[in-house]
Amino acid sequence: MKRQEFLHLFGFGAAMVLSGCLGGCASKKEDPAPGPGPSPTNNSVDFTIDLNDPANARLNDPAFGYVYGADGRVIVAKTTSGSYIALSAACTHQGATVRFDTNTNGFTCPLHGSQFSSSGAATMGPASAPLRRYTVAQTGSVLRITS
Repeated sequence: MKRQEFLHLFGFGAAMVLSGCLGGCASKKEDPAPGPGPSPTNNSVDFTIDLNDPANARLNDPAFGYVYGADGRVIVAKTTSGSYIALSAACTHQGATVRFDTNTNGFTCPLHGSQFSSSGAATMGPASAPLRRYTVAQTGSVLRITS
């Protein structure tokens, strides 16, 4: 093999390894950083959550207390009183995805610190508009969330 062929093949191989590594590293999703939440395609919501499904175990975990539904557009939480509530998951300030805080029984935006009550009212800015509230109906171990 000639030196030029070797360098050409070596360079091509290194480029393939590097692009594979960068592509693989970029596609990992461990714990998403706060950022814009999903943009709803419409305002209609109608879905169910099975409380016995292991995928929804965090909802009944007193240390966590929430799950996302409707492709991440809705946050469903279990309050300290044991009732379930569902609100829009996108902060009304800049659209970051809110989280439920079991200590305050409210919602917090991790991006700029906006806080919302369990009814969705903005209690601390920069957000001033409330989160949209959805209807939650429980039948046995199934929650139905509708707009």
